[in-house]
Amino acid sequence: MLCIIARQLGLKESVVPVDHPVISPENANSLREIDQAGRGWITTARWSPVSQALAVAASTGVALYEVHDGLKLRAVLEGHSGPVKGVAVNHDGTKIASSSADTTIRLWDLKQGGQYRVLVGHTDSVDGLAFSPNGDYLASVSADRTVRVWDARTAGVVRVLEGHQDEVQAVTFCDDGRLIASGGRDATIRFWCLDTGAQERLVRHDDWVRELIASPLDDRLLASVSRDMTLRLWDVTQGVQRMMLRTHFNGVDSVSFSPDGRLLATGGRDNTVKIWDSATGQALQSLEGHQKPVLTVAFSPDGRWLASGSGDNSVRLWGIST
Repeated sequence: MLCIIARQLGLKESVVPVDHPVISPENANSLREIDQAGRGWITTARWSPVSQALAVAASTGVALYEVHDGLKLRAVLEGHSGPVKGVAVNHDGTKIASSSADTTIRLWDLKQGGQYRVLVGHTDSVDGLAFSPNGDYLASVSADRTVRVWDARTAGVVRVLEGHQDEVQAVTFCDDGRLIASGGRDATIRFWCLDTGAQERLVRHDDWVRELIASPLDDRLLASVSRDMTLRLWDVTQGVQRMMLRTHFNGVDSVSFSPDGRLLATGGRDNTVKIWDSATGQALQSLEGHQKPVLTVAFSPDGRWLASGSGDNSVRLWGIST
């Protein structure tokens, strides 16, 4: 059953209703909540790049939703012995990685169905995950202060990157997959060369770095958010800050670019989701409804939906109805 459901979720492109237009700077003020669901404390939500499937990491496991006019639960991936902290979907939507407080990473094959690898090596809770653009590598970060790079095909460890002085929670690939960016409680963002493992540069926030994401239009532009209440944009090739926005009271926990790169969404400890014009920094919308900090936000690959997840045990779907 999981095999059939997963094949549909991972590989089949869904038909999107025409009455939900692409979210843009011009219509972002019309965003509203379309649906909500929930299975435990929501930590991460990630879309399949090739379909309307949404993978949601929670304290209870990984839930797979199909999205049309709402959130339809299709499967739950169970196997971790602790809360699931992170989830990532590879470039063609065939594989999911999940990380947990149980110190392991599990790889799930959506084409064949079920779990096919358990990655062991971290010595403390594993948080952020990211597949490389070509899907060959998986990067993971942990409370053990390390960044690990895995071969996504063999599950072997390629590199262990050390340098952070505290728990590491955020990771992404940038600069055509050449660099890995990591951030954590030591308030730093470190850029590592995938080929050599060398740390190429370091930039700083004033507090805990919570999430990182590269622009879909130019992955030399990196967005970061922090408990210092700011959203910052960086040129990763030079380590230069391009923009800084004061965002949420008490800190920012999550960030996402829209697929056309024109919008940024942030989730904060003030329980709101905010939408920003990425070119001007203008605040376009503030979405209310969550009852606890918003730990994850994610635009769908077609730009019609925004998902948000919170410690209030809900994942919410936002869109525009005409």
